[in-house]
Amino acid sequence: MAHAEWPLIYFVRHGQTDWNRTSRFQGQRDVPLNDHGRSQAKSSGEILRELITRDGGDPGQFDWFCSPLGRTRETMEIVRAQFNEPLPEVTFDNRLREISFGHLEGILASDVQKLFPEEHAQRSQSKWRHRPKDGESYAEVIERVDEFMHDHIQRPSIVVAHGGVARTFRHLVTGEPGHVLDKWAPSQEAVFRFQNGQFAEYLA
Repeated sequence: MAHAEWPLIYFVRHGQTDWNRTSRFQGQRDVPLNDHGRSQAKSSGEILRELITRDGGDPGQFDWFCSPLGRTRETMEIVRAQFNEPLPEVTFDNRLREISFGHLEGILASDVQKLFPEEHAQRSQSKWRHRPKDGESYAEVIERVDEFMHDHIQRPSIVVAHGGVARTFRHLVTGEPGHVLDKWAPSQEAVFRFQNGQFAEYLA
């Protein structure tokens, strides 16, 4: 399923929210950025501008895609504000929403062991294979993200979305397995570059 020969993709994860800061399961809840998250989004935009310049690209020639949740919308706005030239319209797609944590959304990660010990044990063994009640597994997220990529990634693209979606992009582009991606915590002040089956991470 790996898409090694697809066009260049720059991927930005949204900035921090208060729920990120306190390690509260967020998923598809619409939690806004906090001030630190806005600063992170600005840094990501600056990194993106530098990378496109370094690679000899034109930001006006990229397709721009975004999850429809508020924290990604605001991140995209801040990222785009770091460019002086006119940019194409952003396409919002529900398939870029974060993985759903179902009944865990709104709960502190530190409380899961106490409230749901069996589920905590399953999740500790493999986040990649775990499916919360009323939520999604990574296999389900891969299916919708793969569909999005087939529908939209036709030329160099910029995507602003979520940490779970970043893991699925990395899996789909590089073929890396879940037990590797389980250990990867995508930064909220970085740009991830996918091209020719390769992954690179650029930090402020």
